[in-house]
Amino acid sequence: MQDISVYIGDMYKNKSPLNTSKKPASKDWHRADIIAAVRKSGTNLQQLSRDHGLGRTTLSNALYGPCPRYERLIAEHLGTTAQDIWPSRYHEDGTSKSGRGERGIGRYKTKINKANSTPVKKSRNVYHINNEELAS
Repeated sequence: MQDISVYIGDMYKNKSPLNTSKKPASKDWHRADIIAAVRKSGTNLQQLSRDHGLGRTTLSNALYGPCPRYERLIAEHLGTTAQDIWPSRYHEDGTSKSGRGERGIGRYKTKINKANSTPVKKSRNVYHINNEELAS
C-alpha cells in the first residue's frame, strides 16, 4: 500500500503556492537603492524635502506610489530622469502613466468659447446663479 502523504502531495501539487508563476520582476530601482543614492550625494530624503519647501516626509511618498512631481525632484537631484528610476510608471514618451500629472502642466485644459475665442472661466461656487437668469 502506498504512503498516504505521497498521494496527498500529488493531489495538491498543482495548487501549491510554490508552483505559481511569479509576476515579472520590475525594472524600477529598489527603494533602498534610491535612498542609498540620495545619501551618497550627501543628503537624505528628509533634508531634500525641506530644501524644496515641502514637509519632511513628502518626497518619501514617491517611493511607495506614483507622484510625478516628487519623482522628478528626486531624479533631478540624482542627475537622471524619473523614467530611468521608475520605468514602470512612465510611457515610452516620458509621460506619466498615473494620470495624476503635475499641476499646471496640461492637467486641466481650458475650455474655449468658440464664438469669440476667449477662455471660459468655470465658477467654483456651487450656488452660482447666472446673472442672465436673474435679469429675466
